[in-house]
Amino acid sequence: MSPTVPSAPFLPVKLAPTAPLSQPAGAKLPSPPPPAQPRQNTAATLRPLYARAVRAFLHRDVVLTHSLLSSAFALISPPLTLAPDTLTEYRRKWDVLRITLEVTVYTAPPADTACIPAALRSNALLSAAALLATLHTRSLRLFAPADGPAPNPAFLPPQVLVTLALSSEKIGYPAAGRGIIEEWLACRTSTLPATAEDGYEKVLEVYLLTILPSLGEWAYAKQFIGYEAELAVQSREVRSLSVSGLHGSFQFY
Repeated sequence: MSPTVPSAPFLPVKLAPTAPLSQPAGAKLPSPPPPAQPRQNTAATLRPLYARAVRAFLHRDVVLTHSLLSSAFALISPPLTLAPDTLTEYRRKWDVLRITLEVTVYTAPPADTACIPAALRSNALLSAAALLATLHTRSLRLFAPADGPAPNPAFLPPQVLVTLALSSEKIGYPAAGRGIIEEWLACRTSTLPATAEDGYEKVLEVYLLTILPSLGEWAYAKQFIGYEAELAVQSREVRSLSVSGLHGSFQFY
């Protein structure tokens, strides 16, 4: 178990259009630029590519998985606005797979390290803290809209956040996962009740039942539940009982 890392408690609480220039008589208008590839076409390309990448990963084919990831991210760019677009789902799915592959190779590299792509081999030179910081920053940039301010932790999809947090526990540095989740919670704005669909419940589940216990922060986990105000009462009670039950089992062993 990683040693407890003391920290301060985190409590949930257009320009106007101008007239077109006149053209001289007989002047030939310039040809318009070729249209950009529609994002719908990109999504159609990414769909079968993703299925191949998942199969390669499950078969522990690191080289093929990494190659397919590189091909996919050559097509995936950050969103133009905060509004969902045709690539929203693919950004999330591909980023989760990319993080999972890199953390898997970092914690359990293949016996033949010569077959590991250079980009993944270089991760082995990083400390756990540096690796998590690199993965987190890259994800923030991927999901930050082009028309928005600097990357904001609130832009991270819950599925990516959960993957990063669980990765921190897997590589033995849950303090980084704690920081990533608490930063997201602090930046998250929602006036609607929390639901399972928006990912908030899953984030809290990982935070309360994996990250804080890994740090020995049982008392704080119970305190957090006492202050949490977005979950439905029943869901809050379930989380509280789960924390208490898990704590009891740790004490027993």
